[in-house]
Amino acid sequence: MTKVFVDSSSYYLDTVVYTLSLLDSEKRFKLIPPVDIPEVESKRAEALLHYQVLDTAPEDSFDDLTGLAAYICQTPIAAIGLTDSNRQWFKSKIGFVAQEEPRDITFCAYAILQNELLIVRDTLTDERFATNPFVIRDPHIRFYAGVPLINPDGLALGTLCVLDHEPRDLSNEQQKALRIVALQVMTQLELRRNLKVLKHSIAHRKQSEEILRHNAFHDRLTNLPNRVLFMERLARALKLKKRRKNYLFAVLFIDLDRFKLVNDSLGHMVGDQLLVAIARCLESCLRPKDTVARFGGDEFAILLKNLQDVNDAIGVVGRIQEQLKLPFKLNGQEVFTSISVGIALNTIDYERPEDLLRDADTAMYRAKTLGKARYEVFNSAMHDHVLTLLQLENSLQRAVERLELRIQYQPIVFLETGKITGFEALVRWQHPDRGLILPKDFISIAEETGVIIPVGYWVLREACRQLRAWQLQFPENSLTISVNLSNKQFLQADLVTQISQILQETGLDSRYLKLEITESVIMENPEAATVMLLQLKDLGCELHMDDFGTGYSSLSYLHRFPFDLLKIDRSFISRMDVNGKDLEIVRALITLARNLNINVIAEGLETAEQLAQLRALQCKYGQGYLFSQPVDQEVAEALIAKSLSRSV
Repeated sequence: MTKVFVDSSSYYLDTVVYTLSLLDSEKRFKLIPPVDIPEVESKRAEALLHYQVLDTAPEDSFDDLTGLAAYICQTPIAAIGLTDSNRQWFKSKIGFVAQEEPRDITFCAYAILQNELLIVRDTLTDERFATNPFVIRDPHIRFYAGVPLINPDGLALGTLCVLDHEPRDLSNEQQKALRIVALQVMTQLELRRNLKVLKHSIAHRKQSEEILRHNAFHDRLTNLPNRVLFMERLARALKLKKRRKNYLFAVLFIDLDRFKLVNDSLGHMVGDQLLVAIARCLESCLRPKDTVARFGGDEFAILLKNLQDVNDAIGVVGRIQEQLKLPFKLNGQEVFTSISVGIALNTIDYERPEDLLRDADTAMYRAKTLGKARYEVFNSAMHDHVLTLLQLENSLQRAVERLELRIQYQPIVFLETGKITGFEALVRWQHPDRGLILPKDFISIAEETGVIIPVGYWVLREACRQLRAWQLQFPENSLTISVNLSNKQFLQADLVTQISQILQETGLDSRYLKLEITESVIMENPEAATVMLLQLKDLGCELHMDDFGTGYSSLSYLHRFPFDLLKIDRSFISRMDVNGKDLEIVRALITLARNLNINVIAEGLETAEQLAQLRALQCKYGQGYLFSQPVDQEVAEALIAKSLSRSV
């Protein structure tokens, strides 16, 4: 093989054929021998990526250190090189143009394999670099010194290197100084990485804070503003009103009608879907400057800003109600719903947002009371009414312990003979200031507050005690006592135990106690109601369905309920002698009961004509002012004595 002598260093080149043999398949010079890839290469490459420095713009802090290295070592070339998987990329450089080079032909690929400064005093005499293209071609590198940039985990990210076109060496002082500059480069890389981490951490914290803030002020299910954010915006609206006297806004308090029925019949998942659908419906009916919020459960509130008059608010309610005429398709089901809405405007000098919201809530409650699926605008009369109810509620809490409750007794008569067969116990409230208060004015409050439970048991105990006293006073009588069970009382798990205990305390035989339950309570949960009714039946009490025909009972259920008697509501009886349809309804109800072997009481009898009609229909029992209004104990005893004397 022919060889060509080059210079006194004994370096030689092969002929053209030998030279071509040094090229790889991509026409690049091969290192002789090839550089070994360390076992920790994957960790090193991954660590380099964490610094996020590759392909970034020049930075003065690095350029200054590169210049300092060149100055200390008195070399025309210096660089901070970072060794990527397949390339050497230069974060900073002096003395050449290239931004990156293939890794397999760089000097730094060797430098990162050791922990110390690598010095190549003459590249032509080192077999690792003698055929390197940077040596045999431009820029003809003859000297290289590189300090590995080792991170805190002991991984070499790259090098700080100095290069020259002439063979040379570095003094001990230069080597020491170059190592110190390399440490500064690594410090800058760490600072840069930590700054990135800090910025990311700050950004992440801000994002987390935004999420927390959003969650603190928004409902998670519907993503609407919650009560806290709504009240904050309402407070701002009140402040604006103080600056602008003519500024008008309104609060709408919204409650879904019969939402509990959706939850109970279709499940909570469909209930949640309905709430989300309602939220989107409400949003679509508002302007961007208005606010709709969810307060929890099925309650929503809307703040309407900058109105001309109350008709603007009513118009919004109309748009919402129009949209709700269409069904929601949820989980394969078509669900219809309606809303009750209370409207309160800032026409009163409100000081607190809570007061305005309270009045909107009051108007909503009024809308529900008047039949649901409607709206009511708050007025001062409503406020007075609410205050009265609140005072009644507070007084009712203490009515039992203060012995303010009274029982009046209305006779139940066997229509064929006119003989009294029993009494219905009706509670009255002897208020110390307002006088006698009838059930229609306080029972609903008692139901809402839960006071109905102790009140109901007091009535039951007192009625049983009184009937037992009459049995002892009039041994020849077989009177019964009828007592109403309220909705909440009927749902008490210990109801049977409580009644059994009262019967034992008063000494009354259970067959003389008649328990009246409204059909609406039973139909709310027929399965559970059936279980409770059977337990009461086992106790020995008679069961009466009260106000039959006014609720939404299904006749298919009636034969399953163990009732002994149906009470036909007074609304049918009162119109029976003037309305042929009502007479036919009463006839049908009596016939139905007879076919089911169930007795009937007609309540609300007031005229002799009604009595004659009911006798003709073979109605067994009656109750009403025709016989007697509800009376106290003494008058009831007189009626009992009179009835007994008539039957003798």
